[in-house]
Amino acid sequence: MKNKIRRIFIHNFEVFRILVAIAIAFSVIAVLVLLTSDDAAAVSYWFILGPITSIRRFGGVIELSIPFVLCGLSVAMMFQVNKFNLCSDGIFYVAMAFASIFALNLDLPPVVFPIVIILLCAVVGGLIALIPATLNIKFNASVVVCALMLNYVLQYLGRYILLYKVKDPALTYNGSEIFPDAATLSQFIPKTRIHTGVLVAIAAIIIIYWLLKATKLGFAIRLTGKNESFAKASGINVVATIMISQFIGGALAGIGGAVEVMGIYKQFRIDTLLGYGFDGLLIAVLGKNDPIKVTVAAVALAYLRQGAALVNSYTDIPLELVQVLQGMVVIFVAAEQLMAGLKHRMIVKESESIGGVHHV
Repeated sequence: MKNKIRRIFIHNFEVFRILVAIAIAFSVIAVLVLLTSDDAAAVSYWFILGPITSIRRFGGVIELSIPFVLCGLSVAMMFQVNKFNLCSDGIFYVAMAFASIFALNLDLPPVVFPIVIILLCAVVGGLIALIPATLNIKFNASVVVCALMLNYVLQYLGRYILLYKVKDPALTYNGSEIFPDAATLSQFIPKTRIHTGVLVAIAAIIIIYWLLKATKLGFAIRLTGKNESFAKASGINVVATIMISQFIGGALAGIGGAVEVMGIYKQFRIDTLLGYGFDGLLIAVLGKNDPIKVTVAAVALAYLRQGAALVNSYTDIPLELVQVLQGMVVIFVAAEQLMAGLKHRMIVKESESIGGVHHV
C-alpha cells in the first residue's frame, strides 16, 4: 500500500506540489487579511469564489485569458531556444496600432477582414521579434537588453500612430475612429465581452503544441534549446531554427494585440503599454514553456486577477495589498524547490524497494 501511494506521489508530484503551494500561499494570505481587514470572510469569498459568482465575472476571466494565453505562448516559443527575447509587450502594443491602420484603411468583407488583419499583425510581430535576435546573432549583443530597449521604441511608435495617423479629432480623448463592424471580432456570450478571439487562442494552443511535439521543426527547436552545440553537430541549422522560433513568438504577440483591439476595444485608444508581454513572461515560466501548462497558468493568473479586482471593489482591502495577495500565490507556485527534498526521498525509497535493497 505504501509503495502504491509513493508511486502515485512521484508520478503526480507537480500536481501535489502546486496544491501544497496554493495551500501555503492562502495560509499566508489569511494571516495578512486578518491583520488588515475588518471582514476577512468577505475578502476570502471574493478572492476565491468571486470570479465564478456570475456569468459576467467568469466572462472576465475568459476575456483576460485570451491575451494571457497568446503572450504566454509568445514568450514560451522564444524561450524554447534559450533566447530571452522580452519584446512581446512592445509587439502586443504596436500590433494594436497597426491593426487600427488596417481596420480603418482596408475594405474587406466580414469574416475575411479580421482574419487578414490578424495575419498582417502576425507578420509585423514576427519581423519585429527578429530584431533583437539578429543583433544577438550578428553582433553578440545582449538579446535581453535589446528587447527591453525595443519595447520603448515600439511604445512611442504606437503612440505616434495613435496621435498622428488614426486619431479621431472629434473625440475628447486620444482614440481612433471606431472600427467598421466587418473589422471587429463579435462577442457571442450575453452579459460578457467574450469574443471570437477565444477561438484564435484555442487554435494557437493546438498549433503550437503540434508544432513542438509532432514536427521536425519542433524537435529542432527543442533540441537547440537544450543543447545548441549538440544540435549543430546533429546537422540542425541552429541560426535558422532560432530565427524561426523568434518569428513565431513575435507573430503570436502580434496576433494577441490584433485580437485584443478588435475584440475588446473596437478602436485604438491605448497610449501606454498594457504589460501583457511581461505577464506572458510570468506565465511562460510557470508553465515551463509547455503549451498546455502555459494555458493552465494563463487561465489561473486571469482567475487570480479577476478575484483580486473583485476584492478591491467590494472589500476594505487596499489595491496595494490586493497585488500582494495575488503575488503570494504566484511566488509559492513558482517555487520549484518546494517539496523537492521529499520527492528525492520518495524516489530513493522507490528505487530501493524495486531493487530489493535493504539497509542493515
